[in-house]
Amino acid sequence: MMGKKERVLNAINKVRQDILPTQIDYTPEMKKRIRGLLKISEALVDKELGNHIRYFSFDDKAAVDKVNGIQYDIWGVGWDTILTEGFHVRYHPLFESDNLSKYKFPEPEDKLLSGLRKIESEVRKDYFILFDQGWTLFERSWLLRGYENTLTDFYSREKEINYLLDGITDFQVEMAKKIISTGAVDGVYTGDDFGTQGDLMISPETWRKFFKKRYKKIWEIYKKNNLYVFHHSCGNIFAIIPDLIEIGLDVLSPIQPEAMNLGLLSEKFGKYLTFFGGISTQKTLPFGTSYDVRNEIIDRIKVLGRNCGYIISPSHEITSDCKPENFLTLLHIFRDYKEGKINNIY
Repeated sequence: MMGKKERVLNAINKVRQDILPTQIDYTPEMKKRIRGLLKISEALVDKELGNHIRYFSFDDKAAVDKVNGIQYDIWGVGWDTILTEGFHVRYHPLFESDNLSKYKFPEPEDKLLSGLRKIESEVRKDYFILFDQGWTLFERSWLLRGYENTLTDFYSREKEINYLLDGITDFQVEMAKKIISTGAVDGVYTGDDFGTQGDLMISPETWRKFFKKRYKKIWEIYKKNNLYVFHHSCGNIFAIIPDLIEIGLDVLSPIQPEAMNLGLLSEKFGKYLTFFGGISTQKTLPFGTSYDVRNEIIDRIKVLGRNCGYIISPSHEITSDCKPENFLTLLHIFRDYKEGKINNIY
C-alpha cells in the first residue's frame, strides 16, 4: 500500500496515481470543534483527517507579557495571544524608526529548531515533512516596520528597506542550511501574501526588484539538496507565477478560487507546478451546502488535478465559521475518494 509521503512526492513529480494526497489544515479554534465533532483526542486529529503532511516551524518565542496578552518573538514583534484565529500583531518594533539600518537581526541559532530535532522516526517515515519558514521576506519586513510604512519604504527609503530585506534574507538562508542539516525534512514552505483578491499588492516590477533574487537565494539552498519548495501567497498573484517557476517553485498554495481563474491557472501552469488548496474556505465551507462542498471537491480534482499535480485541500486553514455539516461532508468525501467510491475524476 502506497504511503502518505510517497503520494505527496508523486503529486509533486506529476506521477499518475489512483489517489491524490489530501490535507485539511485548521485554526486552533477549529481544532477544538473538530475534536468535539469527531469525539477524539488532540493527538488523533491529523490521523482522523487523513492528512499527508506534517508541519514544523521555528521555536522563536522570546518573551510573554501575560498581563496584556502579547507574545514577543526573537525579532521583537509582539503577537496577540488572546485571539485564536488569524494572526494579530500588537507591536511593530520598527514602526517609528528613523533609521532602519540600526536594527540588529536575531542570530540563526540551532535552538530555533528544537521541535524539528525531536521529530519521531515513525512520523518522519510516514508523513511528508514540511518546514514552515513563513513570514519569509515581505511579511517579516512589515511585521517589523508596519504594513503601510513598508509599502512607502519601497519608494522613499529604498536603501534602508534593502538593508532590512538583506538581513532577513541572510537569516533565512542560514536557517535553511540548519534545517537541511537535520536530515528531517522533505521540503520547505515559505510564505508571503503578495496578492489581494483583485491583483498584486505591489507591481510585478516592484516585486521583481525587491523579492525575486532574494527568494531565489533562499530556495536554491533547498533545491541544491533535492528538497521541494512550497510557497504560500493568498490572492491573485497570476502576474508573478512565471517568475516563481523560473526560480524554483514546485508547489503553489493556497489556490484561492475567489482570486484566480482555476481553469486558466491549470491550463497555463499545471505542467510546471503542483497546486495545493482550491476548496473555498471563504464561501463554500462556511456558507454553502453539503451538495456544494461535494461538487466543489470533484471539480477541483478535475481541474487542478488534470496534470496529476494536486494536493486536495481547502484554500486555507479551516476556521470555526465552517458549518459542522460542511466539515463532515468534506471529511466524508475525502474518505469516499480514498476508498475508491469516487473515481474516474482526473
